Amino acid sequence: MLPKSRILSALLVGLGLALVAAGLAAPAFLNGDARFPLDLEKTTWTLKDPQAKVGEDTTAVTRQLHMTVQNPATDEVVALRVGDTLRREDKGDDLENLISAATWSLEMDRRTGEFVSPAKLSTVMVMPEETVPVEGVWLKFPSNVQQQDYEVFEPTLRKAVPATFTGESEIGGRKVYTFTQEVTPVNVATLYANMTNTIMAPPEQGGGQAFLHHEASRTFTVDQVTGLVVGMTEKVSDYYADREGNRVQDVVSYDAAMDEAQQVGLAEQLTGVTQAISQTVTWVVIGLGGVLVLLGLVGAFRPGGGRPGGDHQKLGLELDQKLDA
Repeated sequence: MLPKSRILSALLVGLGLALVAAGLAAPAFLNGDARFPLDLEKTTWTLKDPQAKVGEDTTAVTRQLHMTVQNPATDEVVALRVGDTLRREDKGDDLENLISAATWSLEMDRRTGEFVSPAKLSTVMVMPEETVPVEGVWLKFPSNVQQQDYEVFEPTLRKAVPATFTGESEIGGRKVYTFTQEVTPVNVATLYANMTNTIMAPPEQGGGQAFLHHEASRTFTVDQVTGLVVGMTEKVSDYYADREGNRVQDVVSYDAAMDEAQQVGLAEQLTGVTQAISQTVTWVVIGLGGVLVLLGLVGAFRPGGGRPGGDHQKLGLELDQKLDA
């Protein structure tokens, strides 16, 4: 029969290994403080191009995304409302300035940034609201963002398009990663039905049907800890083309970016938001597990400890006697 000290050593090794395994798995289950904050003060992304093309006109345009937190808002998910507008700046009336407007209502996983249910879409052109299957991430990437590709939602196409990691920098004292999304020209009419997706080409272009095409190149600057997008650039070209892909009518073309002050403001509001809780738990559990494994191994393999009936060293004999008492 094994001495009780050897049984204790084996138990220590087993418990230590279990704690090490739990510590390694902890980041997958612990949100820490880095999940999407519910009390952000700055949740607007404004991109401007002073020399855009709207049809045949050259004018300034502004693309704006504004996000508000709705209910439900739990530890795991949050409901969001994202207003998305594109407007020209050369006309007096707000409605006359409006090129496009949409409101997305969605539920998002606060840790991964992924949508957890289909979105509701309201536009100025379509009533009532539509239900749109959505995928990927959008204005919030996963917490603890990695240097890898991510599927990012593209609102015009209503589907996810890969965004590739392209660099690391710092904004407002926060480490940020940059991702680039490239959208080659896509016939939007082949993706979903919409009254703006098809027109009749001008007579000088031969008439016939023409279809909305969308082309874009974007960069997303993402806070590495929280995954919140703190900066964005966007180069877009929307136009109508015939069945052969020949361009027949321009809609809008712009190359817009956020100003530096807005990016700094978005980043600085995250000061103090870290993954300290989950990281601390992880390292404490792994450290404790390693200590228990070490103590168990020392007890199991001390001199004379593995020979049945053999002479114990003084330390081992004293431990056995105390445990047997």
